[in-house]
Order: sequence, then structure tokens, then C-alpha cells
Amino acid sequence: MIWHEAEFIGQKAESLTTRKFWFKLKSEEPIPYSAGQFFTFDLPLGPKRADRWRSYTVANAYDGSNLIELCISYKKGGLASEYFFETINKGEIVKCKGPDGAFTLPTTTAKNLVFICTGTGIAPFRAMLQHIEAAKLEYPSIHLVFGCRKEKDMLYFEEIEDWAGYIPNFKASICLSRETKLPSPQKNIQYYSGYIHQAYLQTSNIPKGETVYMICGWNQIIDEVVVHLVQELKIDRKQIRFELFG
Repeated sequence: MIWHEAEFIGQKAESLTTRKFWFKLKSEEPIPYSAGQFFTFDLPLGPKRADRWRSYTVANAYDGSNLIELCISYKKGGLASEYFFETINKGEIVKCKGPDGAFTLPTTTAKNLVFICTGTGIAPFRAMLQHIEAAKLEYPSIHLVFGCRKEKDMLYFEEIEDWAGYIPNFKASICLSRETKLPSPQKNIQYYSGYIHQAYLQTSNIPKGETVYMICGWNQIIDEVVVHLVQELKIDRKQIRFELFG
């Protein structure tokens, strides 16, 4: 097990309850990772490992700089989020290990991709889409289904607009569960009132055997999505991959 030192270099609000946090991995050599992988941080939160260790998916694609971005939502009373939002200071050093995880892009670009997420579950897909754009990868189709409560809660929206304009065959469905008035549709971006299920269930026209469904979020969301995909769209479970938050 190899631990790295990570220097906290800054943060920025992404929404009212979510911030981006940047760390520089202190290493003379690059520490490569694949889009979708995570690092486990040993935070100064107490004597027990269960209190201290937290895993966070890297929200940016690897570019050789050893700079990693985390996307973290505030949870009142949560030890880790209280530390990040209230305590950590610029220049502070924390330890982390990784990268770990197999929630990464398929090895072939011949598959259609359906990315399904809620809230900060967009983090691995943001890294994947950055990688796809930088590497000029082209898939038959890429459909991002992103659920959040209100328009003001949408994360990385300016980047979603860019992807809609520059990544070939990309489209986004943004589902706002508590918004009474939807924004106007944009190029390759559609809005829905309610939860995410209505959006990805419209992917039934994609060839079933040629599509990979990737889900990131809390366990309840993942369970519900998997049930809908298997029972309603008759998707083979081998085509479904997921990353659990919490």
C-alpha cells in the first residue's frame, strides 16, 4: 500500500451546497489514473480508520500535472464534509492512497454510452468526458442523464454546454425534481421535470447489445435504475456498471 502526500491548494463553490477542492499530489513522478478512478484520503478526523478514511472519485481527467479535483457536497454533521468546508486550510498536507477502482470507460469506442447520475455522482463522468474530448474519442452515442433538485444545483453546467457543442454524438438530459419552471432546451440539452428514470428509459431505441449503462450515485438510486433497466428495457446485467456513493 503506497500513500501519497496531497497538498490542499484551493476550493471554489460549484453550487450552494457543493464545492470543488483541488489537491496537488506531492511526487516527483506523475501519478497516473484513469477517468473514473478514486483516491482514499486519510483525514484528521479521529483515531479510528473508519472515521478517517474517505474515498473520493477524481472529478478531472489525468493530464500529468498531479493536480486532482474533488467535488464534495456539504452534509451537516458529516465529519468529512465539515472538515473540508469548515476546517481545512490552504497548504495543509493530507495523505491519500490510490488510484483505485474499475469504474472506467470501456476499452472499445464501439459501444454506445449512457451515463446516469445524481448530484456529485457526476464526478466520474465529468472526468470521462474531459478525457473523451481531450483524446478526441468518438462513440456512436453518449447520453448523460443528470438528476438534481433545482436549476441552481446543476454542477459543471458550463462544461455540459461545451460538451453538447464539441463532443461528437453527445447529448444531455437534465432532470430537475423540484423545479416548477424548466429552462429552455438548448442544443443537445433537454430538461425534464421530475426524476431521472423518465430520461434514460427513452434509450430503448439504442441497440441493446451495443450499449454500456454506467450509473453513479447513492445505493437507492442505483438499485432503482438497475431494476428499471433490467425489467423495462430488458438490459442484460453484464451491460450495467455502477459506482456507489455512501
